[in-house]
Amino acid sequence: MYGLSYEDIEKGLPHIDTSKTLVRDVCPPFLSGVECRPGKYRRFDGLCNNLDNPTWGAANTPFQRLVGPLYSDGINAPRISVTGHELPYSRVVSRTMHPDDGFHDHAGTVMVIAWGQFMDHDFTLTATPLDPINRNDPEECCKRPPHLKHPYCNEIRVPDDDYFYRLFNVKCIDFVRGFPSPRPGCRLGSRQQFNTLTGVIDGNTVYGVTEKFARKLRAGFGGLMRMNPVFAEYGLKDMLPLKLDIPDEGCTRPNKSMFCFEAGEIRVNEQLVLTCMHTLMARQHNKLATELAQINPHWDDETLFQESRRINIAIIQHITFNEFLPILLGKEVMEKFGLVLEKEGYWDGYDNHINPAIIDAFAAAAFRFGHSLLPTAVERWSKAHKFIASKRLSDLIRRPYDLYRAGVFDEYFMGLMNQVAQAMDDSITQEVTNHLFKKEGNRFGMDLVSFNMQRGREFGLPGYMEFRKFCGLPTSHTWEEMFGSMPNDTIRRYESIFQHPADIDLWSGGVSERSLPGSMLGPTFACVIATQLSYLRRGDRFWYELPNQPSSFTPEQLQEIRKIKLSRLICDNTDLIDTIQIYPMVLPDHEINPRVPCKSGIIPSIDLTKWADYGHSSDYSPHQYQYFNELHDTVVSFKK
Repeated sequence: MYGLSYEDIEKGLPHIDTSKTLVRDVCPPFLSGVECRPGKYRRFDGLCNNLDNPTWGAANTPFQRLVGPLYSDGINAPRISVTGHELPYSRVVSRTMHPDDGFHDHAGTVMVIAWGQFMDHDFTLTATPLDPINRNDPEECCKRPPHLKHPYCNEIRVPDDDYFYRLFNVKCIDFVRGFPSPRPGCRLGSRQQFNTLTGVIDGNTVYGVTEKFARKLRAGFGGLMRMNPVFAEYGLKDMLPLKLDIPDEGCTRPNKSMFCFEAGEIRVNEQLVLTCMHTLMARQHNKLATELAQINPHWDDETLFQESRRINIAIIQHITFNEFLPILLGKEVMEKFGLVLEKEGYWDGYDNHINPAIIDAFAAAAFRFGHSLLPTAVERWSKAHKFIASKRLSDLIRRPYDLYRAGVFDEYFMGLMNQVAQAMDDSITQEVTNHLFKKEGNRFGMDLVSFNMQRGREFGLPGYMEFRKFCGLPTSHTWEEMFGSMPNDTIRRYESIFQHPADIDLWSGGVSERSLPGSMLGPTFACVIATQLSYLRRGDRFWYELPNQPSSFTPEQLQEIRKIKLSRLICDNTDLIDTIQIYPMVLPDHEINPRVPCKSGIIPSIDLTKWADYGHSSDYSPHQYQYFNELHDTVVSFKK
């Protein structure tokens, strides 16, 4: 209407002060004057992590952009080709570029995917319209006439000649755009989507992102999380509590008497392996709380809960940077982006000028790299490391009910550590390109790869070449210039559907690149993911390695946290597993990654006596504490 240029929209509009207009009456209060008091424990909603910019990294704030957006109308409409024509349908890119060729990786196990998805759900959940009854994505796009459609419908068209969907006469896949977000201070500008989770790594998968929901997840005594002692009679560990309030949310129930699980993050039931990871970390919280209660009997429920949460978050941060990222990115990328953890002492790298909010390209493309690694079936193995059975991935999505069979939880964990992941490449299993979220009785589902492309386009993500440029990598203006960066055949297939190399979607180009040496990823995704994780470490005032903060650990406590390994968590929080490779995200190997007994002491445990609190609320000496602890234990065993 006003003929604004790209520069006007991206650089000019955000400078207009809307607080002197009617906008100020509807601006959400947490986006303006938040007052912060630094404390020892982080808030659930991520506010006040940065004392000067309280909304940075908080829940319900916009994604941040590495590269300015490309909307076809400059402000809101999804991206089109640089030639001015439409882009090829997302489904056409999916079936042409990402067929199911099924190569295996060399060393990564399915545990890499399990940890990756668990962490993804600590970082990002795009706010989209939900059905008011069951809180699932609305499904009224394809089947409704235009005047009855949800205004955010942006359905994925399926061409008439589709090799798979034409068999079922499917012409359209439902897809809904993300909500536009108000910006801090309600500034104007192009459409920005928002993240309903906190950016920083803070275990919201275990604890939730609101005080109210966190209370609901807690037992209310002993610092514990609510659990379900469903196998207590067999002497097995607890499972997650039942999801009773909105039982159909994110869950496909065969009947009204079956329930899914409840945890800190809404997608806990998205697929069974993810449910296993949630269960593991909730059990770990309760293990910490129980031990701390014995060491500090004078601590109340709140102190026990917050201290266990603080340690559990540190454990998640440590495993992510110490075990997951080195496999994903490789040593060179880790060093280049300053992601290598300190071996001892503090790391004084906090920078209050860095926003730890999630980058749109990370959420909508780069961190979806794991979709390339997904196996067609998920395996269960015995404690003797022998294959038992497998189930198709599409049968485990939104149906975690296998876990209600005693002992099966441990068998899935054994499978995660013994099953090889698919290779990181442009080949994607049909389990997610044709059968995602398949309904009971149907022979087809949705296409995750089309979703990735559609999400990137509606986010206004520029094409793959723009991100290569941002990362300082060579870019191509012709198809010939692309040869060398990915297989020749891949480039020819791109040329058959796209009009210009600049049109290639970031997700598609990113998974198609040749991997860097020692890394699972190509250079573009490695750069976007490493940039994001560098922000998450340097921009988090509560990062576990930091000194001189109210939340800092003592040097002795920090050394204990550095001992933790994922293998220790699995040993401690399962029932049957007694031998395990030291690094479960990598296949076992006699020399570099041997299987060892859980009880051997080779995999160290955290010594929580370093958290003994003698200085407060009491004049007892350590010896008197020892006496009270023993007395307490005697009373407990006497009661039993």
